[in-house]
Amino acid sequence: MQTGQISQKEEKQTKELVVLNRSGIHARVSTMIAQRCRGFVSEVRLRNGNAVADCRSVLDLLSLGASNGTTLLLEAIGEDSSEVIEAISALFAVRFNEDEESTAPPPK
Repeated sequence: MQTGQISQKEEKQTKELVVLNRSGIHARVSTMIAQRCRGFVSEVRLRNGNAVADCRSVLDLLSLGASNGTTLLLEAIGEDSSEVIEAISALFAVRFNEDEESTAPPPK
């Protein structure tokens, strides 16, 4: 298989996510995302405009500069892409277990 092609076994899933926690994607949140990706075989990335982060890399995630209210695109390519999308989405849904209220508008 040539680089950049997706095999029939691999599936690409995407989902838009809004950063709802007040502090945005900081070190603890980045670590939570990276840890949640463990156990999945799919490639997982978050996009903030032209910036792309490997979700297994805390430094990559921090480099996105995603603050409260930022809309990110989550991408997963692989046989368990649907499952990893759900797992990461769940972290965003609970605001990474941070108790403060969001100042961002609710997702549409």
